[in-house]
Amino acid sequence: MKDKKALLALMVTILIWGSSFTAIKILLNEITPLDLSFLRSVLAAFALILLIWFNEGFVRLKRVLREKFLYFVLLGIIGVGLFNIFQNLGIQYTSSGIASVLLATNPLFVLILGVIFLREKITRNKLIGGIFGFVGVTVIIFGGKNIISILLSSSFVGNIMALLSASCWGLYVIMNKRVLRQYSPLLLTTSAFIFGSLLLFLLYLFSGNLYVIIDLSITSWLLVIYLGFVSSALTYFLWNYTLERMEASKASIFLFLIPVVAILLGKVILAEKITFFVVAGTCLVLSGIYLVER
Repeated sequence: MKDKKALLALMVTILIWGSSFTAIKILLNEITPLDLSFLRSVLAAFALILLIWFNEGFVRLKRVLREKFLYFVLLGIIGVGLFNIFQNLGIQYTSSGIASVLLATNPLFVLILGVIFLREKITRNKLIGGIFGFVGVTVIIFGGKNIISILLSSSFVGNIMALLSASCWGLYVIMNKRVLRQYSPLLLTTSAFIFGSLLLFLLYLFSGNLYVIIDLSITSWLLVIYLGFVSSALTYFLWNYTLERMEASKASIFLFLIPVVAILLGKVILAEKITFFVVAGTCLVLSGIYLVER
């Protein structure tokens, strides 16, 4: 019964994360990437602070923030602030499906950054996986298209933004690895969201769009709440619930379904095109990620 509950929690998590790309794409018709980043991170930070209150208490959080203040500031800037801004910019300028695949390359960046900063060794599988991932990304971005026209297109900018977002997440993971033995994942995540939200708030103040959120439609507010509370906070609980009852290696395999869900929803809801090169590139990227994480 525990395995069935864990599998259900995992599948719900995958569906939520996969659908978040479609929700972001819809929201960006009414709100800027910066505004969305700010609103989503603030709601997520609020929800995570409540989780801290119920699970570990504020005293522990305050002590953690004092011990490594600058470290967590940097963690929040990279893993929340820049990650969200680049992600939203990527989804704005390219399709939600392609953005989801490019963002899924973050294990490849973790591999590269792990070698640079943590001196981790590259195995044969990881090397082959990295090559598969690189080729897959190239196929997705340039496959069947004129290279010059692609380089000058907004979709190319979106693709680069999505890859920058994936690299930010890769660096965030590497930074987490350095302190994961000292602090719980909940403390690390909450600390990052607190400082990331503060950064985004400052950027929001200087953006001059202070009244934009007041004019948001009810549908947009519901999507923002969905992204902040459900996609960012609830899935944290569901993912950790899954890991408590299922091996991490088994649970991680299901993460390959996130781009699949995003691509299918993008096709059904947003009428995005699914070309042969997108399918082929996606298969290569996911195969590469699988080899890297084996």
